[in-house]
Amino acid sequence: MSELIQSRSELTNIKPNPVNDEIYSQTDLEDLKLSLQTHGQLEPLVVNNDLVIISGHRRYFSMMQLGWTECDIRVTNLDNDIVALIEFNRSRIKSVNDILNESRVLERELKKEIGRGRFATKQRSGKKMTVVIEVSKKLGLSTTQLKKIKSISNYEPNLINEIDNGDLTVNSAYELVRKKYIHRTSDDDTELFKKKLSKLLNDYRPTKNEINEVLSKTYPYSVANLPQGEEKRDELLNHLINLKQLDEREIVQYRKYREISSSVDNQELVDELEQQLWTPTDIFNKEKTIEEIQNISPVIEVSSGDEFEIVRKRISSMEWVRNPGRLITLLVRNKSDNKILGVITLASDMWSVEKRDNFIGWDEKERLRGLKHLAVVSTCVSSQPLGFNFLGGKLLAALCTTETMRDLWKEKYGDTLIGLTTTSLFGQFSQYNSIPTWKSLGETKGTVLLKPDDSYYDFWRVWIKENYAEEYEHATSKSSPKQNVLNLIFKYLDIEKKQFMTEHRKGLYFSNIYENGREFLCDEISEADLIIKDKFNNDGVSWWVQKAIKRYSKLHDENRLDDSSLWYDDSNKSTVQSWFSSRGIDEIL
Repeated sequence: MSELIQSRSELTNIKPNPVNDEIYSQTDLEDLKLSLQTHGQLEPLVVNNDLVIISGHRRYFSMMQLGWTECDIRVTNLDNDIVALIEFNRSRIKSVNDILNESRVLERELKKEIGRGRFATKQRSGKKMTVVIEVSKKLGLSTTQLKKIKSISNYEPNLINEIDNGDLTVNSAYELVRKKYIHRTSDDDTELFKKKLSKLLNDYRPTKNEINEVLSKTYPYSVANLPQGEEKRDELLNHLINLKQLDEREIVQYRKYREISSSVDNQELVDELEQQLWTPTDIFNKEKTIEEIQNISPVIEVSSGDEFEIVRKRISSMEWVRNPGRLITLLVRNKSDNKILGVITLASDMWSVEKRDNFIGWDEKERLRGLKHLAVVSTCVSSQPLGFNFLGGKLLAALCTTETMRDLWKEKYGDTLIGLTTTSLFGQFSQYNSIPTWKSLGETKGTVLLKPDDSYYDFWRVWIKENYAEEYEHATSKSSPKQNVLNLIFKYLDIEKKQFMTEHRKGLYFSNIYENGREFLCDEISEADLIIKDKFNNDGVSWWVQKAIKRYSKLHDENRLDDSSLWYDDSNKSTVQSWFSSRGIDEIL
């Protein structure tokens, strides 16, 4: 580290470090402002060569609020600005939340150094150097105290606020967590355990193999033979804690960022397809645009290659998850100009959906027989600006229920399509409302386990597959295989599931194509007896056109048109990272 001469700078040239807000909660500045007014600036701000603050954020904001225009600075060239920022704040009065944030950021930065420089030297000399020890040193905490704080955060994060509010101490909160989750035993408890275990062994006389099998399925023994097993479990747990802080919409945005940032698509084809999105000639020319809407003629084409993947990925806000089973992937184009209107997928319907099953009225045996006659609309996304300005989502939703779709399903799988299921992304306010061929069945209920990013999920999925093959096969052979595998991961890592259950309510919709379709699904009539409803004998467009014109005219007259084309492609990592940092997410990639 080398220091340059102390100098003065205009405050407008100084830039706060974004990591500071990621770590530290806001504090009252009144006392500091009074000190500055009374005594002046006693300590210079420490900044890097780019004039980004390393130390002195509270002084900086106080001076800004006081209307100062200049300040004293000390420019410092440091090995790691982020580590230095935390070290400069060692004497600061901090909340436990602040300490947790410091530890997460330090872990992230120090892991980058493992295997390099002084860390590598210490490792080569035989001295054990772990991240937790180094983090503890830099925070001025014992490793025991840091581990207690992290355990509290992992198991009962609500207790952290109680500590910061003065309602609990770290030790008392940890004792609650220990008794509830960790179950460390006293000497007396240990002796009692030994006696009970001895009696159990004498009563049942298990073989060593049987004992080892039980141990292999019991944490922490389950990860005993996995290199860095404990550390990898902690990484998964911290990642889940980060995700838990996001609401439903933020989760969707996060998944989309991950999907786009990892994309390896042919950029030439990406650019070409972007130019093929349908857009009016002049959206602000009302007469001409209405004419163009009236002339839209959708063509549904099966597209199982790169074109579908690229378009779906870049016009949909949802991450693409390809489920096992039947699947038809479709591009929808406008006949006259071949421009893209959107994407649709039909897939094997969900095994068990309470409100759908109650609506149909079938039992498990009938469902097993009849489920092949249902499909789920797993993707139904309009391109923009068609979607927002012209209810393009409703157009595609109506197209899903047309004869063309039924014929495609019949041609590919040989089964008559009796009904369609779909869910909206956020509750019952969706594009499926008010469409004659779709019926709302309310909202789905129930909870699911929060799914970690693929890098975490795939690592532990393989571990489960290799170590618990029979259970893995059973889990993946049933409905919701990923959820089933997650249950196994949580079970064998002893991660409390209730901490990471999410109740993502979705609007549930059903398209009941035949007058007596439910009777057929319940095995009460034959296929020859089916009577189609009149409203399903249409092209799906005629109904939509008037709705689209009405929507467009309203937006036009209110000056609320949006002519932009939504195309997820070049995601800005720094922007996304900054946004998530405000929610305490320490690492995006």
